[in-house]
Amino acid sequence: MKNIYMAVTICFFICVSVFAYAQDSKKVYIVASYEMNHICGGPQEDGVIKGLNKTGWFEGLNLDVRRYYMDTKKTHTTAEAMKTQARIAMKQIAEFKPDIIVTIDDNAFREVGLNYLNDDHIKVVFSGMNAQPEKYTGKNQIVKSRAVPGYNVTGVYEKLYVVRSLKVLSSALSGLDGKKVVGITDYSPTGNAVAKQFEIELKHKPSNIDWELKRVKNWQEYKKLILALNKDDDVKAIYPVALSLKVSSKLTYSAPEIFKWTIKNSKKPEMALNYYFSKVGLFGGAAVDFKAMGFLAGKKVGAILNGVNAGDIPVEDAPDYAIVFNITRAKQLGIEIPVPLLTAADDIYE
Repeated sequence: MKNIYMAVTICFFICVSVFAYAQDSKKVYIVASYEMNHICGGPQEDGVIKGLNKTGWFEGLNLDVRRYYMDTKKTHTTAEAMKTQARIAMKQIAEFKPDIIVTIDDNAFREVGLNYLNDDHIKVVFSGMNAQPEKYTGKNQIVKSRAVPGYNVTGVYEKLYVVRSLKVLSSALSGLDGKKVVGITDYSPTGNAVAKQFEIELKHKPSNIDWELKRVKNWQEYKKLILALNKDDDVKAIYPVALSLKVSSKLTYSAPEIFKWTIKNSKKPEMALNYYFSKVGLFGGAAVDFKAMGFLAGKKVGAILNGVNAGDIPVEDAPDYAIVFNITRAKQLGIEIPVPLLTAADDIYE
């Protein structure tokens, strides 16, 4: 009898759970600019899911989550190829009918998210936007203000914390005063946005450090620049953010290939855009915490699912940075990082 009672009880709770899921479950569609598990996209996606969990939403319990990876940094890099990927995603969205679309980084937002501005049924939350939110336009400007965006859109702007990273770099390196740090971007939409972010954030850079931005059109230009910077004694460090570079008409390198070559051939310490870049081998600094950025976006998604109007949720900066160093890279470069700075670091990689 005891076994029968337990079986009935279990069946009852299963039925209740299934009924509750059918009645209360919501749908979220995540579309990423990158391929699956990309060094930038993967941490943001993980953060989004954790943010949803924090607000009471769990995949497979009361939430149906679908994902699409546009792979616009390595494979589908042309404007037409991105639009083709967007059409695939939008076809899936039409069939899935999600409550919310989450876009990870600019290409996904520009090609997919913008198409749902002011949609009566679908809300849009962006994570990792590099372009200034006020500059995006669809049928209307996407945000009336960052404090109260209006319409059906909110999200997280990817603040780079460049000034903070320069200060950390100054503490890590001797002889940085009067020397130059060179930022490097490509001419992709994200590269253009990052160049603008540099311009905005570096209005308040430390006066003792010079800054110069270099831009490259392809892989050949990037390699030539790195080798030239190696010979320039005025350059103390680099900030490599060229993340999609054409090698040929059929081949594009993205972060893994670019960084592998850079670590092998560059003689300058690299500031890391996010702490995963340091994990794979770049020197480090104060890096954007991409998982925390996704977590904040995920909490916004959860708040909308819990009944808050998307347009009333502020657009916020990436909430945090992490001080990170790669000790193996430091040893390769002959740099001894001061112990107090290592003690203060959030992560130290080898």
